[in-house]
Amino acid sequence: MSRDASPALPPGFKSYRLAFDWGRMHLVAGGQGEPLFMVHGLGGSCHDFLAMAPELARDHTLLIPDLPGFGYSDKPDLPYSPEFFAQVMTQTSERLGLKRAHWLGHSMGGQIAFTLGLERPELVRSVVAVCPAGGQDGANGWQSFLQNVVATKDDRFLFFCPCLVNLATRMCYGDPNHPSRAELTRRVRAQWEGPERPLLERSLVRSGRAILEQPVWPRLGKLQPPVLLVQGERDRVVAAVELQRIYSHLPPGARWEALPCGHMPVYTMAPELSAMVRGFLRGLA
Repeated sequence: MSRDASPALPPGFKSYRLAFDWGRMHLVAGGQGEPLFMVHGLGGSCHDFLAMAPELARDHTLLIPDLPGFGYSDKPDLPYSPEFFAQVMTQTSERLGLKRAHWLGHSMGGQIAFTLGLERPELVRSVVAVCPAGGQDGANGWQSFLQNVVATKDDRFLFFCPCLVNLATRMCYGDPNHPSRAELTRRVRAQWEGPERPLLERSLVRSGRAILEQPVWPRLGKLQPPVLLVQGERDRVVAAVELQRIYSHLPPGARWEALPCGHMPVYTMAPELSAMVRGFLRGLA
């Protein structure tokens, strides 16, 4: 993805570029109603939510950013931690003149939404956390591999080959034959084989390390907004025990729903996930 590129969008959605002191952030927006931010996960982008966008836009104004370091946004030398991303989302909300919004986060985006709800609860109407990170108590097998074998101390990969992208997407998908996986693999490979690869490595490695070093579950008892936690029953990225740890530390009243999929229901079960999210948000009205 070039810095000046834009994704193909559903009807009624547009791309915007917001300027910050660190650079430009790409944001997709569309729909009508109460604002709903949709925050992607590690290595993700605004593309991750485009299959869900038309349905959710019936009730909400959707705001879908590419986080700094990912997608079509700039990729400068930044911390790339959940706390940093939460600060950027706070600045984005303020820049758009929004006093309060719903926040949906997938994977790392769920950890960011939780962090924002803890740090700035006045900005958060509700949290929908889809296969969220932040529930680990120490690194599991693949996380240890990333932390100790693949990544170097200077935030680069020890090695890289295109087959790693294919392996990563297969691990994320409970159904590796789902049509969206081939397109996602093609898009990710094109980005990683392009000139931004060193910048992507830096943002990915720093974000991954921060996820492992800064679990969010010990603080969740102080969370004020309503929460919907969504699990992929065949998730091989976020273990069920990590979701259980998150849920057990949430305040009473939090909802936990499960879908028969892997780590990517935003692609593989977009209609079902959209209906679940719409039902939850309507119940808050």
